[in-house]
Amino acid sequence: MRKINDIIKDTYYKKEMNNPALRIAVRAILLDDNDNIAYLHIKGEDKFGKRDHLESPGGGVDENETLEEALKRELLEELGAKIEILNEIGYIDIEYSLLNRIDRENYFLCRLKSLTNETHLLAYEKTLFDGLKWIQINDAISFFKTNKNHLVGNMIHEREMKVLQYILDNNLV
Repeated sequence: MRKINDIIKDTYYKKEMNNPALRIAVRAILLDDNDNIAYLHIKGEDKFGKRDHLESPGGGVDENETLEEALKRELLEELGAKIEILNEIGYIDIEYSLLNRIDRENYFLCRLKSLTNETHLLAYEKTLFDGLKWIQINDAISFFKTNKNHLVGNMIHEREMKVLQYILDNNLV
């Protein structure tokens, strides 16, 4: 099966990108026992402006860390979740001209093994994370298609929708 490989261009922040940095990151489409998908509710304000959107959990890959190791660490830190990785989905590059950076978001389909309330969030994450939501895949797609958001939230929703459509098209859930 061909993995997803796509790019989302930044059409919201009109800033010239000059030799952008590449950040490698991981994201989970995390399923519970009922095939609901976990999304972080991101709410607040930062350099991107007002934020109020959903995004899949995950984050940056540390030096000398595999994608799988980073994914397990990030989900434990952000959600207190232990996971089983089911499939590698592929990646989506997303341009952030405001940061002069491209994030390569490597997606994995995962199953939740256990969840605690013990998280280890970074300071800025504590200011933006506004809870965890569990949503059925078709409801999530509908939400991402119809929920027009603020600037960066639109790009993130586009990214999430592309991944969910890939999952449906390839009968992964």
